[in-house]
Amino acid sequence: MHIILVSSVRTIACIYLAGCLAATPIIASAQAPPQPVGPVPNARQIEWYHREIIAFFHFGMNTFTNDNEGDGTADPEVFNPTALDCNQWTNVLKRAGITTGILVAKHADGFCNWPTKHSNYSVKNSSWKDGKGDVVKEFTEACKKSGIKAAIYLGPHDRHDSRYGTDDYSDYYASQLSELLRNYGPIWEIWWDGAGADKLTTSYYTRWADTVRRYQPQCVIFGTKNSYLFADCRWVGNESGFSGDPCWSTINPFSIRDESSHIQDLNHGEINGQAYIPAEVDVSIRPSWFYHPEEDKRVKTVAELWDIYFNSVGRNSALLLNYAPNKEGLIPIIDAQRTDSLRYFINATFQNNLARKASIKAMHPRGDTYKPANLIDGAENTYYASAEGFSTDTLTFNLGSTQVFDVLMLQEVIELGHRTTGWSVDYSVNGKQWTSIPEATNKQSIGYKWLVKFKPVQAKYVRLRITEGRASAAIHTFGIYKQPVMK
Repeated sequence: MHIILVSSVRTIACIYLAGCLAATPIIASAQAPPQPVGPVPNARQIEWYHREIIAFFHFGMNTFTNDNEGDGTADPEVFNPTALDCNQWTNVLKRAGITTGILVAKHADGFCNWPTKHSNYSVKNSSWKDGKGDVVKEFTEACKKSGIKAAIYLGPHDRHDSRYGTDDYSDYYASQLSELLRNYGPIWEIWWDGAGADKLTTSYYTRWADTVRRYQPQCVIFGTKNSYLFADCRWVGNESGFSGDPCWSTINPFSIRDESSHIQDLNHGEINGQAYIPAEVDVSIRPSWFYHPEEDKRVKTVAELWDIYFNSVGRNSALLLNYAPNKEGLIPIIDAQRTDSLRYFINATFQNNLARKASIKAMHPRGDTYKPANLIDGAENTYYASAEGFSTDTLTFNLGSTQVFDVLMLQEVIELGHRTTGWSVDYSVNGKQWTSIPEATNKQSIGYKWLVKFKPVQAKYVRLRITEGRASAAIHTFGIYKQPVMK
């Protein structure tokens, strides 16, 4: 648990910084590294941020009953994917540049996608493979083969099991959780949905979190409501794919527990929050979570996915994008094509930082170790820091020649906490008369990554103004980019 133990978290951060961020030797005492401010991420959260996009797979009994929220009474015989191929799923992810996938092992209808020893309501009593199939096994093996990190959604709510909400159900859930964590290799994330799970107390989750930490100590926990104490990442407060602006990684844990009255806090985070629990932004590529043939013509467009990317990954969050395999057990071609195209736009846009050759002047530089040029060297383990005592700063980029751009990116050193709390970006043709970029004016948070897109501008000079901060700035990347034309 990492909620208020700031001193221990700072120790972790300092160890990480010593191994990564401070690779360049400090050459003068005046260039001592900035110290962390406020809550900072643990190692699991740092790795989680670097996934950027995570895939969700909603596949189960609801796929075959054409439901989204089954009541737990459907006959297991109904479950019968005729061509299940989890290797096809992971191939789709590889083409889309997605390195992690979460499988729904059990949704709220209680049907289990693996032959659990603790319930008859599972694939072992289905007609699929004469009851000898195991979706979780096929999924985790396909992930291992493809180099994809496998993760599991084990729904806490259960409409099938009459013990739900009792101590006996806690035993049942703990046994199933243990099965999944012990028998299927590394599990990268466990997803504890809060929907319908109000009867489950924090004491139940305490036991279950102990199980996670015992068998999979590096596993990320998505926590909501009564699992708030153990959350490495939080719900963003909606299912539209949009984080707030600002979106802080910090939040008060009770805001997660009492989510119905703190939706804005979930969406925006809280700059003075006591815990570092960033937002994971869940959204489906289709209107529903599970496959429905009538939605084949309602798959999100590339333009919609592009906006979602900017408003999730580009707002200091991770995007959890849902695929809905069909009754055959395959991801439909149109869904795969759309995420192929999303990856094309990501790669084509960010492969060329138009500021990479700029000369940079800073008003309050810290020294050569933390020099302005670190902002454009493409390395995460070097960064620019303003001098101690200066929480505001101005950095002017001379691009050398006029450039046309319509995207900008900032990345803060998250291991040092949220530091900059106000910033704007301007551009100029001659370095004298400056024009603000409206979409990049009076911004607040940065965090792991902040992206802004706008109408194309022409400039030879770009200026980053850090107008507010809790401490000296620590930013490892500043970039300007041009999007390809979207047809």
